[in-house]
Amino acid sequence: MPSNLAEAYDLSNVDALFKIKFLKYYDETFNTTTPLWNQTTKTNDFVGKKLEFPVPTTYKGGVGSGRLPESKPATYGDVQITAKKVYATDRVDRETIMASLTSEGAFVRALAETVKKTVQADMWNHSRILFGNGDGSLGTIDTGGVTDNGGGDYDVVISSASFKLANWEENMFVNFGTGTDKFEITLVAPSTRTISVQRQAGGTDVPADADVVYLQNSKDNDPQGLKSVLDATSGSLYNVTVTRKWQAYQRAMGGVGISTPIMNKAMIQVELQSGQVPNMIVTSAEQFEKVLNFLEDQKRYQMVNVPAKGAQGKVSFQGVQFMSARGPINIFWDRFCEPDRMYFLNTRHIKYYRRPNTGWVKDDIGGNGYLRVADEDQFEARFATYGEIFIAPTFHGVVTGLSIT
Repeated sequence: MPSNLAEAYDLSNVDALFKIKFLKYYDETFNTTTPLWNQTTKTNDFVGKKLEFPVPTTYKGGVGSGRLPESKPATYGDVQITAKKVYATDRVDRETIMASLTSEGAFVRALAETVKKTVQADMWNHSRILFGNGDGSLGTIDTGGVTDNGGGDYDVVISSASFKLANWEENMFVNFGTGTDKFEITLVAPSTRTISVQRQAGGTDVPADADVVYLQNSKDNDPQGLKSVLDATSGSLYNVTVTRKWQAYQRAMGGVGISTPIMNKAMIQVELQSGQVPNMIVTSAEQFEKVLNFLEDQKRYQMVNVPAKGAQGKVSFQGVQFMSARGPINIFWDRFCEPDRMYFLNTRHIKYYRRPNTGWVKDDIGGNGYLRVADEDQFEARFATYGEIFIAPTFHGVVTGLSIT
C-alpha cells in the first residue's frame, strides 16, 4: 500500500549537503559494526524452488560383541530451505541528481550518498534478522504503554523484556499487531523505552497494549535467526523435527552473572554434542563489559583483530581472546544481541543461501540500477536478497538469562 510517509532524497530535505566547494565528508557516523554478519558465509547458488539436503539425526545401529549384532540404518532428516525476500530501497529526485553530478555542485554526490545509505540500511536489517526469531518482530508494547497524541501520532512504551535498542531507528516504518497500516518512527527515547510513531494518512490502525511491533511488511517473512533456531526445543527446524541430535546446547541462568565456569561449560557441552569446538563467542555489550572486567582481574585475555570475511584492506573487528579450557577463542559483542545472552558459535555452520544475482535490481531493458518511479520525476534504487539463513543447531550453544546489572 502506498504511504504518504515515504520521501525521496531531494533538494528540500538534504539542503545541508549542498556546498559551493567539495569538502571532505565525515566518516560514517552511524553504527554499522556487525561482526557476526561479516563472518557469515554467503552463497549466490540457491536455484530451484527450494534447497534440500539430508542430515543424519542418529548413529547407524548394528554393533555388538560376542555374536553378529542386529542392524538398523541411521535416521536422516530432510533439510528443506525456501527463500525469503529481503529488501532495502531508496528514492532520488531527478533534479537532485542533476544538481549534484559533480563534486563542485554538492558536498556529496547524490547517487553515491543514496547507495551508501541503502547499503547501510540493508546491513542493519540483515543484522537484525540474524539475531531475530524469524517473525519480523521488533518488540512488544508494555501494559499501559500507549499514549494517543491525536492525529495518528502515538507514543508507545516497549516492554523491558523485549526492548533491544538496536531494533529501533528513526525513519523506519512499522506495523502493529495484525494491522497493515504503516507508522513512521519519529523519535526513540532509550531511557524510557518509548517509541514515537506517526500513522500514514488514511490509516485506521491503533496501537494497543501487548501488540507486537513488526518492521513494515515483515510479519512472518524474515529469514531464520539465531533466536528462532537456537532457542527451539520442539517442532521442526528447516523441516527436520527438533530432537536431541537437532538442537542447540541451551542453558538458562535465571539472573546469574557470567563467569569463566559458565563459559567453559558451554564450550565443552557444544563440543560434546557436535564434536566441534566453537570458534566464536558473540554476546551483548553488557556481557562483554562483564567479561572484560573479570578477565582483566585474572590477566587472562588479549585484544585481537579479526578481518571481515571477504573484506579488502584493513577492515576488522576488535574483540578479546578468552583462554577457555579448549584453548583461546575470540569474543565479540554485537549490538543486536539481547543484553542477557551469550552465543557459542561454529561460524562454518552458519550460511546464507541466496539466489544468483542478489544485490542491486537492474532495469530489465537498459540495465540501469535506478528504476523510474511511475508518474513521478524520481528514480528508485532497490537492493534485493532472495534467500534463507541456514543455522545447523547442533553445532552451537546459547546461554540466556544472564544478569545485566
